[in-house]
Amino acid sequence: MKQMRSLLAALPDDDLTFLGSSPYVYHCHHFNLFHDQTVDDALGNEQAFAVKSRAAHEASWHLLADLVKSADAVTPAERLEIAAAALPWMGHGRLALLTEKHGGTARGEYLHYGFSWQEKYGSRVRRRHPADAFAAGWAAAATEVAYDLPPGSLRCREHACFACREAACTFEVEGGGDANLDTYVGKETFERFISPATVGQNEDTVRKIAAGLKDFVAGIESDERGLVQGFGVYVTRHLANYYDQTAYDTIHMIEREKPRVTEVIEELFGESGHVCVFYTCGGILASPEWEALVGPPENDPESIVVSCTAIARGLGFGHWSIAEMVPGERLVLQASSNYEAPFYRERYGKSEKPRCYFFANAARAFMQLAHKVDWQERPQLDDALYQSLFKSNLGWDLEMTRCQTRGDEVNEVVVTRRKA
Repeated sequence: MKQMRSLLAALPDDDLTFLGSSPYVYHCHHFNLFHDQTVDDALGNEQAFAVKSRAAHEASWHLLADLVKSADAVTPAERLEIAAAALPWMGHGRLALLTEKHGGTARGEYLHYGFSWQEKYGSRVRRRHPADAFAAGWAAAATEVAYDLPPGSLRCREHACFACREAACTFEVEGGGDANLDTYVGKETFERFISPATVGQNEDTVRKIAAGLKDFVAGIESDERGLVQGFGVYVTRHLANYYDQTAYDTIHMIEREKPRVTEVIEELFGESGHVCVFYTCGGILASPEWEALVGPPENDPESIVVSCTAIARGLGFGHWSIAEMVPGERLVLQASSNYEAPFYRERYGKSEKPRCYFFANAARAFMQLAHKVDWQERPQLDDALYQSLFKSNLGWDLEMTRCQTRGDEVNEVVVTRRKA
């Protein structure tokens, strides 16, 4: 989509990407479903949908405002058309916006969350509650932007969902919204909170691989369904603020209302790092595209960690670097920038404890992939292997020794072999 590509921007030295002023990253459907399910498990289905759709609304509104301004779109019809075309480019499926100034309806097909949930779980589990909170937030924000309504004044509910075995996803947009557009975390925010890029081990190799991957993913197009497939997964160009707000709002609500289970919820959000590294990094390493770009993965722990670090940079996760690597024993991974810390600092201030859950646990997953997977055997990256690696055979401890959410200069996690 020409308008979306015109908004592409970056902080290249920091390995961060933006659409206009909105930070975005590449994540796969396994990560997206796990992340959203964690919110559901923590808060219950109804409250979780409200938290997720509100976060989607706030993140989407700013992108859509930048988009219609860039396109010089004046009429509501033009603006709604642009909003409908942007969603498939991001890999989120198709959403017909049938809204007017005070609300209306929307109809979705192949929406990323509902469709991928049905693909992954539908043959084993019957879902009872809608899955497409991101599309709901997008529909509310798009209607506000189209009609110049007060930001946050609308809300959207999903009445039918493909994940619940309905023929299509249907939504109702109405008044009574509670999204807060006052505090926005955009490109300028990141520039305030990130540190000068660190130089780690194998820096030249990491930089070269990351550059090649950035070029490759930038050229990936969605299919006729509005989905993006690559590396054996459904890929989204997703708004980073959605992930951050849903995770941190959920954790803060649990800390206030159910403090005894806070650690459990933090561990689940941390496990999303395992899920991402296994399915996304692992899928990339096992793909023919990677073999053409870099060569087949080797059974060499240092090479796998170098590759995973480069993949993190290439997907817009930030400037991750290897401060120390002792195969079989220890990894010290640093990030002078990531997509978690600037959001936290801007929205909530300094934290008393480390809060970069995704970054910390991704480092541990790097070591697990590096030492426990036989890459020469072309492994099948399925749920059985994931359970084997991360549920019963996780032989690494981690400690987040520095974190920018606490005001530290860099993020740093130390992963060490777990003693028997």
